[in-house]
Amino acid sequence: MRFSTAGILLLAALALFAGCASHPAYYVAPPPPSVAAYVPPVVQVAHQNGYADGLRIGERDRIEGHSFRPTYSEHYANTPGYSPQLGGPFWQYQSEYRQAYMRGYRRGYAQG
Repeated sequence: MRFSTAGILLLAALALFAGCASHPAYYVAPPPPSVAAYVPPVVQVAHQNGYADGLRIGERDRIEGHSFRPTYSEHYANTPGYSPQLGGPFWQYQSEYRQAYMRGYRRGYAQG
C-alpha cells in the first residue's frame, strides 16, 4: 500500500487539529485586583486624622457637658493635616476626613 504525499499531509493535519481540539484556543486573563486592595495615601491619612480628632473632641464635649455638636469644631471646619505630598486633592482629603471625624465624634461622645 502506497501513500501519496497529499494523503500523508492530510492525515498529519487531521491529527494536529484533533489534538488541539481539547485545548481552548484563547487566553483567559486573571480577574483584576479588588478595588479595596489599594487605598490612596491621602485617604488613609484623612481617615486616621479625622477619626482621632473626632474621637478626642467628642469625648471632650461629653465630659464638659456640651450637647452633641460634631460640626461645631474648628477641626471639622478647617480639616487640618492635609499636605500636597499625600498625592491627592484637598477636596478628597476633606471629604474623607469629615466622614471619619463624624464616626470618631459619635463614638467619643457615646462612650460615657
